[in-house]
Amino acid sequence: MDPIKHETEDPLPDINPLREQVKTKIKKLELLSSTGLWILALFTMLSMGAFRNFDFLPPLSDSLRAALGTGPPVKYINGALVVYGFSAIILILTQMASDKKPRGALGHFGYLGAFYLFYHFSAGLAENFWAIFAVGLTILGLHSYHVWNYYHERIQEQTEILHELDKLMD
Repeated sequence: MDPIKHETEDPLPDINPLREQVKTKIKKLELLSSTGLWILALFTMLSMGAFRNFDFLPPLSDSLRAALGTGPPVKYINGALVVYGFSAIILILTQMASDKKPRGALGHFGYLGAFYLFYHFSAGLAENFWAIFAVGLTILGLHSYHVWNYYHERIQEQTEILHELDKLMD
């Protein structure tokens, strides 16, 4: 009796559906990796409107303006902008360091838009536009980098899986 048995190998199951699944996931991740740029573009458009002091929007009626009241003092808004800027940067850096999925871009966009509005209603937008713009570009630029980096790492993982599947087909 031969100690080495030669059994016929079973053919591998068709892995093409799995390969297509991985390719689809890579395309989805590539699309997600550019979402940070869309938020930056949206912020740039908002900033262009703020630079023009929102002159393309109709003015608020006197009754609505009275209901809203006067805007907060500019020095309070300045303080809030500094606190928000540092907090947002620390939050993003913490997410990056712990390799967490990026989130919060629309929230940052909303906060930055609110700062433009607060300065607008407090008649301090012209003097403080560049401060908000710089803080916004810093926060959203860092967030955009985090989004790009996070998804490109996932794309690399999926590409390695695809290469391993290709080796199985050979």
